[in-house]
Amino acid sequence: MGSAAVPFRTVAVLGTGLMGGSLAGALKSLPDPPKVAGSSRNLSDGEGARQRGWVDAFYPTNALCVEGADLVVLAVPPGDVEGVWQEIAPALLPGTVVTDLSSVKGALCAAYRERFSRLLPLYTSSHPMAGSEKTGITASRADLFIGRTVFLTPFSEERGQTESLHAFWQALGAKTTTLSPSDHDGIVAFISHLPHVLSYALLHLVDRVRNEKRFEGFDYMEQKGGSFSDILRIAKSSPALWAEIFVQNRPALLQSIDLYQSEIGELREAIASLSAGDLSRLLSAWTEPAFGSGPA
Repeated sequence: MGSAAVPFRTVAVLGTGLMGGSLAGALKSLPDPPKVAGSSRNLSDGEGARQRGWVDAFYPTNALCVEGADLVVLAVPPGDVEGVWQEIAPALLPGTVVTDLSSVKGALCAAYRERFSRLLPLYTSSHPMAGSEKTGITASRADLFIGRTVFLTPFSEERGQTESLHAFWQALGAKTTTLSPSDHDGIVAFISHLPHVLSYALLHLVDRVRNEKRFEGFDYMEQKGGSFSDILRIAKSSPALWAEIFVQNRPALLQSIDLYQSEIGELREAIASLSAGDLSRLLSAWTEPAFGSGPA
């Protein structure tokens, strides 16, 4: 954890599943923790957060939860954000900072600026690049954000709250950077959303090959190695959640898929035509920017 105290003394966490529960746990692990209030449509997540001592109070509604908070964090599915904005706006104190943990910013920012900018005047969206294919409070971890990047995307014209959120996330051990909505969505299309597309597609392909009985005795779930297991793990993520994310980030995601298909075409041609030595040099050139020079 960072050594500085968080710049908020009462934090309302709306949604105490994997991300919201981990945030509450991280806050309560600080040397000088703030008061944390929680709410969740999943009552077992709320009870789990309360039993762990990660929330000081759990409320049946979001509106009750945010009363008196100086920071409100929406840890809810992306399709629920606008409804929660509408619910909590009348209950907020003047000066309350609001953020969310959604993984797509463009559509959300457009909705905010069209209908909610006056209701929520201090708004900067957050996106911690942390998580799991698992869900719920049972998968949450107080150390989830340590060493991870959090993207901050200001929605409101007022920007002072963004500096406070930099300090907030850094106190939890995260690294922070500020991005525009379009830059954010373009970046995460490649480093987060595209890997999920590839995982779902590869799983579907392998299952189709098995069902077509192309190979005698093929049972990928019994025979899978480490590399396939690593990719398959991503496909265990919630289809409902990722369908929402894919649709919300459709333009940037489609562009990333098109560019990936071009790379696959280039690699296919290389495999078809190059010697092992030339292919090794090509693969080394592709991997060196990320990993440096490796074994020949």
